[in-house]
Amino acid sequence: MAKKRKNKNQDWDDWEDAPSPDEIPMGNEDAFQVHLSDYVIQEKVAAFVNSYAPAPDEMDDTSEYVEVFDDARLRSYFKAYVCGLGDPLKLYIEDLKMAGFRMRISVTGKPCLMVIMKA
Repeated sequence: MAKKRKNKNQDWDDWEDAPSPDEIPMGNEDAFQVHLSDYVIQEKVAAFVNSYAPAPDEMDDTSEYVEVFDDARLRSYFKAYVCGLGDPLKLYIEDLKMAGFRMRISVTGKPCLMVIMKA
């Protein structure tokens, strides 16, 4: 159904086919709520896992083949910025942990993921 205004003086937000709160079925309120997991894009996690592999333990961040993904770089890669619901980066890191990546400490003393580019 096409959305239209009742009259030309009406606000655009006041649609005539918008459901009233009384029309929402009881017990299904959770379906209309936004969750932090709604901000996580699984395709980005898959792309990261397909492009990178965890660096072996004997390699540190001074190796020329190791790339370091610290907090800022992970946020930039996944576009995971803090919002009103929390920090989506936490969920991305949990997904990467399940894929075999683990946080390590870099030479600078900051937690990071040390990865190598897949061939």
